[in-house]
Amino acid sequence: MKRLAFVVVLLSLATAPALAIGPDVGFGAHANFTVSNIPGPSIAGAAQLSDAYGMGIGGGAHLDVGLIGFGLRFSVDYMHYPVDQDKFRSYYEQIFGAAVSQMSIEGGGLTIVSATVNGKMPILPLPIVTPYLIGGGGLAWVTSEEATTSIAGVPGKTFPSVSQSGKWTASLGAGVDIKVGITIFAEVKYAWIFTDGENSTFVPITVGVTF
Repeated sequence: MKRLAFVVVLLSLATAPALAIGPDVGFGAHANFTVSNIPGPSIAGAAQLSDAYGMGIGGGAHLDVGLIGFGLRFSVDYMHYPVDQDKFRSYYEQIFGAAVSQMSIEGGGLTIVSATVNGKMPILPLPIVTPYLIGGGGLAWVTSEEATTSIAGVPGKTFPSVSQSGKWTASLGAGVDIKVGITIFAEVKYAWIFTDGENSTFVPITVGVTF
């Protein structure tokens, strides 16, 4: 709760002067696509469940505040990773052998919710197209659903639900704004979540629009 209050205060202090000096404020929505290395439960002698996650898909909303030669983006994001059945069978073939073809998994999806503050620095401001660097941090909430494996319909290993709340997250990347009345943007970042034990990393590709 203290960490969330810290982020709220930071957002308020950062936006107050920008809102006072002019109308260069935009709201928008975006979609995220990503692969990850999120630590998860494991079966002894095999890869972690994280190795069986499919592509993460999600989205969010953002507030852009333009300053002189600099900008701030406040973002709330939701991301979900389903378990890929084929990847799951491939990674656990070393344990189950030929029986892996009859194996399946129910549940096990991973969800990440985050609230972040990022700085945007234009590196080549042009009338329509503006590349930029972006980086910042915030808080993330990570939850993996309970998962149960089965072989030929017979229940096997159960992975319990795991949740980590209010973990610090940071990211660094680059993007491009295309201004055509509204602003369309695309960016890629390398992000960290400082989860307990092993840190989590992921590479979100984001496309969005700002009005």
